[in-house]
Amino acid sequence: MESPRIEDRGSHLEVSLSASGFGHASFVDVLAAVSKLYGAKPILLICDDTSDVIGTGRAYDIGVELSMKLPLGRIAIALTGRKSSTADRFTELVAENRGAQVRYFESVERAKAWLGVS
Repeated sequence: MESPRIEDRGSHLEVSLSASGFGHASFVDVLAAVSKLYGAKPILLICDDTSDVIGTGRAYDIGVELSMKLPLGRIAIALTGRKSSTADRFTELVAENRGAQVRYFESVERAKAWLGVS
């Protein structure tokens, strides 16, 4: 997985991943490390040009990992190259049932609005 671009925007952290990084086994570890380094802030994850839809099993694992490694976290995931899928919605549900607030969006603007940041 190539290194993500990480920016501290003051009100939130912005992390950009390539399509190959999204869904990669360690991308949740990257988010957890970023959160630990910069402090507990809402995270905007931007994934550009991904055409890969994750499977239901991986969606479940991502939801569990996000809630375990970023407990009580607020994470907006903007998918700029595809529409969100039922597997993405499943990730949200799994994370929410375990205490994390995770939402997928099809635009960066909508993700920012949900986070309440500009």
